[in-house]
Amino acid sequence: LGSSIVRFPSSQHKALVMAADPKAVQSLVSDLKMLAAYETAADWRETKAMDGAFAAISWNDDAVKAALPAYLASTGPERTKVDYAFNAMVPRPPQSIDGRQAVMHTWLKARLFSYNKAFPFQFSPI
Repeated sequence: LGSSIVRFPSSQHKALVMAADPKAVQSLVSDLKMLAAYETAADWRETKAMDGAFAAISWNDDAVKAALPAYLASTGPERTKVDYAFNAMVPRPPQSIDGRQAVMHTWLKARLFSYNKAFPFQFSPI
């Protein structure tokens, strides 16, 4: 009695892994919440709340760490898609009052860049 191995194409395998452990959406939403908390705290000049929100970003996410240099070096359509997706979720540019907000924006863009590599974004014209 032999055993058989089912092989999925790469995209199907990734989809199955994501369905079994959907941390990608959870991590993105969590980071977006912390960005919103940081921005709100900054509006009120609440430095402790700003520090807490900044510290709660997913700085230890290895996938984002790996994607960060690739995102920063990217140009062309892939970068444009990631920036478009980010700007749809975060329409305000970072304020110049504190550089940490710009760092969080770049981190979130690197997260989206890693998602776009695994599951290419497809945008439909309106």
